[in-house]
Amino acid sequence: MKEKEIKEELELCIRSFLDAKERSKQEGIDHFDELRILEGAFNRLFMSVEHLCNAIILMERGNFSKKHFGDFTKLRDLKEKYKSDLSDTYQTTYNFRSYGDYRKFPEVKDKFNREELKNKIAIVYTTIKNCLNIIVKDIDINEIIQKLDKKHMEVKTGNNMDKK
Repeated sequence: MKEKEIKEELELCIRSFLDAKERSKQEGIDHFDELRILEGAFNRLFMSVEHLCNAIILMERGNFSKKHFGDFTKLRDLKEKYKSDLSDTYQTTYNFRSYGDYRKFPEVKDKFNREELKNKIAIVYTTIKNCLNIIVKDIDINEIIQKLDKKHMEVKTGNNMDKK
């Protein structure tokens, strides 16, 4: 098992998730600024899911595809074990990120807003927690879990986040 690489992917997952959550709390001064906040937050949310999936695939299979095309089937097969539809969460957050970055997936346009961002953040948070609770049985990631819990509460309550 590639424990070091798995922990690195999980650290990147948590950092990206917390960045998305923090960005979601920013106030836009106009429509253009609001759009940039949403683009950045959805991008970081997708990156969080991508790093989480990388960690899961590393743990389960020993390596992951840089292009992730072959990983969707593997992720679907792990749905029951991790109590999360990682494949669907990956694809959904990718669609929002791609709309924000490239205006791909025009069907996302009407849902590209704060309310949907808030919903996706909640789904991703639950997915991360479910996965971490499974991974911790095989790898000591208690420090990563504590960091997520602490920083998540700080952002949730609006307290200043130290950047440690």
